[in-house]
Parts: sequence; structure tokens; C-alpha cells
Amino acid sequence: MPPPGSSETLWQPRIERARKLSTDYPFAAEILRFYAHVLGFQKDLYARIESAHGSRSRERRSGSLRDELDLILLLPSFRAFLSMVERGAPAPLSAAASDLSGRGSEAWVELLTSWWAQPGAEAWAASPETRFCARGFLEPYAQYLAEHTEPPVIEVTPSVCPLCEARPQLGVLRPEGDGARRSLVCSLCATEWNYGRILCPACGEASETHLAIYIAEGLPHVRVEACDTCHVYMKTVDLSKNGLAVPVVDEIAAVPLDLWAREKGYSKLQANLLGM
Repeated sequence: MPPPGSSETLWQPRIERARKLSTDYPFAAEILRFYAHVLGFQKDLYARIESAHGSRSRERRSGSLRDELDLILLLPSFRAFLSMVERGAPAPLSAAASDLSGRGSEAWVELLTSWWAQPGAEAWAASPETRFCARGFLEPYAQYLAEHTEPPVIEVTPSVCPLCEARPQLGVLRPEGDGARRSLVCSLCATEWNYGRILCPACGEASETHLAIYIAEGLPHVRVEACDTCHVYMKTVDLSKNGLAVPVVDEIAAVPLDLWAREKGYSKLQANLLGM
């Protein structure tokens, strides 16, 4: 049985869920099939990182995770990642991976170090396709560091990740007593931390009259949580309604909710890996 935090326990459920939802949700089939390929690469890379760095946890200061970046270990695998993207991605992303592959290691180092320093900056000077290449490749390293870090002491409820200070990607509702407890999931290292049910992670709005919830027919366990004060939204996966969901995969699969939210004038707090 694989140990907690291994490539099997972290990535295999995501791969299997992406494959299942690609048949359940025809509207997201293409992106989910591609995502399953990405997850397979990430699983193998995570295993290589763990083999090199070991399985022991260590203490890290809150917000310090991005102080570390082992490109000596990672860089030899980047060409293979770009080749995988070039073969399986939609045309614009495939072309970007092909172009990046031809630039060589100096450009790769600049890209990966720049993105690592500011992973949530959508205004960062790179195309969405280039940002995907950096993020998709570095996620396993970030998640390895997070999984092998002693849980930090959280004295206040942060709206950004307590380990790396990246923005949350999504919310999760887990059954607790007669209700459900809400947590946020980091967009970089997948750290999960508790967060108030009635609280906007973008602006801190705490009035129910300004916080709206929208659920679409056919996706009852995924909902849009929108703030009418700052006009920002995020999606939350409700495990009390579907205990088989894998939050990071189900969030990506719920494409119609993103389209609906944007039509209503809301901006997403943090785009997911596939740019939605």
C-alpha cells in the first residue's frame, strides 16, 4: 500500500476521475482527456522528486515554500513535458510548447524561475499557453514540498495559502456534524486550509446579502460562490453531495459554471491549470 503523500495516493485518483468524467461530461471530454495525460506526467515527476529528496517532512516558515526551487533536478524533465503537451494539447497550446521546446535551457530557466516567483499573476508578461507550461510542470514539485512540510500554526484565517501565499483555486465542503465545513485549496501547492462559510476570499465581504451561490442542473455538487461587492467568484466542490468527487478535477470539469459566471460579469479569483 503506498504511503500517504505518494504519487499513487495523490495523482492516481485524479487520473481515474478525469477519465471517468471525460465520458460522463461530453462538454468537457476533450479537456479532461488531455488533463488525464498531464496528470500522468505529473504523477511520474512527483515520484522522481520524492525518490531524489526522500519522504521525510521538515519544518518550513509560513509563506516560505517558494524559497526553494531545485532546477538541477527538474530541468532535465522539462523537454519531455513539452513533448507531451505538443502531442496531446489543443492547437494553440501545442504550438506554444513546440516553440518553447526550441528555445533551449536558458529560456526554460528564465520561464520557470519567473513563474515560480509569481504564480498567480495573470498580468505576468507571458501568454496563457506559456503560463500553462510553467504551472503544469512545477505543480508536482510544489505539491511535493507541501506534502513534506510540517503543518504550520495558523493564528488567523488567511485568504492565501499559508505555505506559499498563492491564491486559492477552489473551495471544498466536507461533511461535519449536521452541516459542512468549508476549506480552500491552494492553486500552486494544493494545500488545504479551513475558511469561513460566509466570507469572500477575495475582499473579505461577510454579509450574506452580498454573497451569492449558484448551482447548475446536472452539476449539483459544484457551485459558483460569487461576491457582489468585488464581483469575484470561485467554484466550490461539495463532498457532502458527492463523496466520489476529486475536487481539483471536478472543478476543471465544471466548464459551464465558468461560462455562466463570466456572462454575469464575475471574474474568477484564480484561473485553473487549463486557463478557465
